[in-house]
Amino acid sequence: MTATVFLVMYMLVHAFVADILVTGMQLGAVATAILAVVMVLFGATPFIGRRLERHGHLRLARVFAVFGYTWAGLVVLFALSRLTVDLVTLLVEPVVPAARAFAPFGALLVTVVCGSALAFYAFFERSRVGVERYTVPAAKWPEAGREQVRVAQISDVHIGFMNGKRRIRALAERLRRFAPDIVVSTGDLVDSPIGLDGAYADALAEIRPPLGKFAIIGNHEFYAGLSDTLAFLQRAGFVVLRNEARTVGGIQVLGIDDPATDMQADWAQREARMLAKVSRDRFTILLKHRPDLVKNALLRADLQLSGHTHKGQIFPFNFLTRLYYPANAGLYRMACAAYLYVSRGTGAWGPPFRLFSPPEISIFDIGPGLPDPGGRPLPSVLEDELLPQTQELPAQVIACSED
Repeated sequence: MTATVFLVMYMLVHAFVADILVTGMQLGAVATAILAVVMVLFGATPFIGRRLERHGHLRLARVFAVFGYTWAGLVVLFALSRLTVDLVTLLVEPVVPAARAFAPFGALLVTVVCGSALAFYAFFERSRVGVERYTVPAAKWPEAGREQVRVAQISDVHIGFMNGKRRIRALAERLRRFAPDIVVSTGDLVDSPIGLDGAYADALAEIRPPLGKFAIIGNHEFYAGLSDTLAFLQRAGFVVLRNEARTVGGIQVLGIDDPATDMQADWAQREARMLAKVSRDRFTILLKHRPDLVKNALLRADLQLSGHTHKGQIFPFNFLTRLYYPANAGLYRMACAAYLYVSRGTGAWGPPFRLFSPPEISIFDIGPGLPDPGGRPLPSVLEDELLPQTQELPAQVIACSED
């Protein structure tokens, strides 16, 4: 369903841009036909690149991928620029009647200038990885444990054609500077088979936090090939949590596979059963690629770390991702002093652009007595889903949920 919606929107954007060019340059029938063929061929290049990659033609696939994804991003930014120009013209025209004479070639020229400016900014924004820092108070803390535990989250790095070795080495170096006790990857570390190159794994292996590195399987790890991805993650030094928990530094880290690995499974029930087995006496971090919530889950996990949404990556797609995932990005407050954090992602999928959705590394200092990080209230549609079913909960959880 999601792929179909994406494909339809992709085709509509290309049709919109083609119409802008035909109108602005007043093209004749022959030129219009040539433009249509060019738009179809250019629009197909990302899909051709994927197909070439699957068949092992990596050098040719790289050419198609770099050109195709860049083209796709430029088309979207061009369309967004034109919509903005049309809106401004519509607002100005009643006050300045001469604005009507501005169209169509003038509007096309301004659109090209604005689109180019947006593209430069979006490329620059994608290249600057920000840092989001939070403190998380922990009531459940071992007396003999560390005073605090620092957790660094990366998500949706999408190692592949568009995120090369230099970028990954820079990411590894930056993570080391924060001196985290634990590093977690909440899915989509790799984008496709090309991202499984050993050089990427070796760069990530240089990150050696004292309490370990943990990764979960996102949908793109599955697309890249699960067995090869698991070997890559192991070489990179990650412990892959596949529906299991580990205890380190006095806290529990629980990881859950993305539903893409088994679309037939009832993941809500599977996750609820897993969480029911988790000790409630230890601070628990739940690693889950998609920011879905399972009934009563956040009464058992203290901090859920997710990604997947990219916060839309390119404005205004954040409005679309919010339809699928009401908790779209940032920190959200839960019941029982629990939190959900949804990363905007550390890399970029597809086009090398991010617009009003900068990439990030997330740092969490967890321990007793730390300041409350605040956070937004959970969207009501999700809050309703999390209402506890008292007959299914232990007495202490019922009391907590009613506070």
